[in-house]
Amino acid sequence: MIIEKLTSEVVLFQPPFVQLNSPYPAPYYLKAFLEQRGFHVTVLDHSIGLFERIFSRAGLERIFSDVALLSTYKNETEKYTSIKMFLSERDMWCASIDRLIAFLRRKDHEWGHFLALANGCLPGGRRTDAFIAERGGEVSVNEAGILATKLLADLADFITFTLDENFSLIRYRAAGDACFRSFSAVQKTLDGYIMKNFYRPLLEEEWKKLEDSGIANGQFLLGVTIPFPGCLSGALVCAESAKKHFGKAVRTVAGGGYVNTELRFLNSKEFNHYFDYVSFDKGYASLISILEHTETNEATEDSFVKTTFPDYSEVNFSRYLYPVDDANPMHRLWSDGHWLKAYLAHGCYWHSCAFCDVTLDYIKNFIPVDAPALFSHLKKQAEKTGVRGIHFCDEAAPVSSLLEFALLNREDGVPLNFWGNIRFEKSYDPDTAAILAAGGLLGVSAGLEVATEKGFKRLGKGIDLESAVSALAAFKEAGILTHAYLIYGYWDEDEEELINSAETLRQLFAEGLLDSAFWHKFIFTRHSRIYAEKERGLHPLLRVKGDCSQSPNTFALNDLSFEGEEKFYKYGEGLETLLGAWMAGVTEMPVSSAFSFKVKAPSVPLDLVSALLDKYARTRDRARAAKPMAEPKSGKVLFLGTIPRQGRSTEKSASLFWRYRLADRKLITAGEAEAEKIAALLEAAYKGRGMDANKFYASLEQISGEKGAKRSWKRLRESGLAVINHLKEIL
Repeated sequence: MIIEKLTSEVVLFQPPFVQLNSPYPAPYYLKAFLEQRGFHVTVLDHSIGLFERIFSRAGLERIFSDVALLSTYKNETEKYTSIKMFLSERDMWCASIDRLIAFLRRKDHEWGHFLALANGCLPGGRRTDAFIAERGGEVSVNEAGILATKLLADLADFITFTLDENFSLIRYRAAGDACFRSFSAVQKTLDGYIMKNFYRPLLEEEWKKLEDSGIANGQFLLGVTIPFPGCLSGALVCAESAKKHFGKAVRTVAGGGYVNTELRFLNSKEFNHYFDYVSFDKGYASLISILEHTETNEATEDSFVKTTFPDYSEVNFSRYLYPVDDANPMHRLWSDGHWLKAYLAHGCYWHSCAFCDVTLDYIKNFIPVDAPALFSHLKKQAEKTGVRGIHFCDEAAPVSSLLEFALLNREDGVPLNFWGNIRFEKSYDPDTAAILAAGGLLGVSAGLEVATEKGFKRLGKGIDLESAVSALAAFKEAGILTHAYLIYGYWDEDEEELINSAETLRQLFAEGLLDSAFWHKFIFTRHSRIYAEKERGLHPLLRVKGDCSQSPNTFALNDLSFEGEEKFYKYGEGLETLLGAWMAGVTEMPVSSAFSFKVKAPSVPLDLVSALLDKYARTRDRARAAKPMAEPKSGKVLFLGTIPRQGRSTEKSASLFWRYRLADRKLITAGEAEAEKIAALLEAAYKGRGMDANKFYASLEQISGEKGAKRSWKRLRESGLAVINHLKEIL
């Protein structure tokens, strides 16, 4: 189906629900791309829009009235008691909801003091009451954000178990059918309570606004991004409502992460009743084909990736929340902050992990963007929006791109702060981590998956435990937060490997190398390297259960069940218990104590991580003591401390002082003249991107002599003088 007449109007939708703290990036990339080609683009975020409808006084009054009319729950004693408690606090909820949301938007700071009193003047729930009880009824003002977030979660739980089992704060889907392999299961959710009573009316109002503005008075394209399964129901309701309202004047297209992974084998004709087009991969080429009736090749689309950056300039960030799900500082980065989401590269530069969807474009086709152009763009976006935090959403941000971005940011006075996903690899040495920190890096997350040497090799991670420990140590020395992803339940994993992985993780926490982590149950996917190998007969023991790929009504098809996976379900609770303890600082408890059944004792040495950490420290110290490399292009030095100042001097010595990493540093020189020259040298190395390492050392020898230079060099390298010599291409 082709649009008969070229339209210049495009409306891009983010359906409910995704995270509530920041807009999802896909529509804003597409907006920038299409506007560059002369289209008029409107972006509507119905994730935050629907949230605002539900969690308002008017919304809650409707919800409580509808719950009061229910009779189905009255024979369920425990459920009835909980519902009666909520109903008894109806007036409190309705009176406080607008202030609660304003507080989570940081618009009503004073309400936090009232909330922290926990004096019975506000409603509560299971999560809220437990949080207060854990603190003996004493909640600090600094914890008000956590308490407010738990209140919101309690209210969401109330809606879920009374009116709509498919509803949650950041997703909407059919319980027990997360993959939606049957389209009929999806359709059952489209008339759920929230969709019927809140979302459909919101859509009707939206269509009227589009007509009043003139945007929808003619033919237009409606693009809907579906990044996660939890957005699917909302996307279908949106498309269905638009078609009913506008008829042939609207054409609908679905794209996004869920479409890319799950709908490659789409056979369900019913889906076409909602969407006229399905857009795979980056989306740029397919939209051109739809709107301009032209085709592009892969090389052309790759050029779009390099030059297209998201446009958030019209986003009202004051609508978004700052929910505090956890006191853990690394966990808080995901939700407690407004972020401009962007990519340093499309795809993954490693793209070889066995469990990953490495056959798909968003992984295999690695294209780094122009880091200077991206920095310039994001700085302007920050000035327009007032949001100066950047969340890089890369599969794994390239080391060179991160370093380039940090150097540009530092040169410009650090107007931005950023964080994102990486790989724990050896390129992140102490110097690189220090420069990244000085350039505004807040935290990093990366996959360890299975933290054993055997596991790293089997899964093709491309790292070993030594390189991971070294990277983590470098980040922590630089003051950068760290998070690790772990996966358990591989088709060929045994209990010993799982327990050894957990013990290694325990040691990483015990040594202070990790701030947080998360366990995922292994999911076998059709687009993974493992599946491709299985098809070639390389994994005869890996047997798929219930493969419905040949079914004429196949809808979503990516996740596959395999024989034996159920034996790992029992480990989940114990692994979560361990993580909770470790993130709370309790790292002494034996791994086996967290399970309700007997498990094997770990076979890895108790000093495995500490021994690697000692090796890291020795390697770091040797590197700092060594002279720069003899070759002309050995890299540069960058001084990261404050501008040195001279202290008291005598006839034979003088001191230089500076601050680095919140500590005073000192260098003893042979006299005032030497101190003055070294200070000038350091000031030169502080500016811009520093100075040539060999030139710096030669100047130091000229000032202090061979022995003096060697001594001063070691001291400076320990106190803020960073060397970059393994990433020359960006310098």
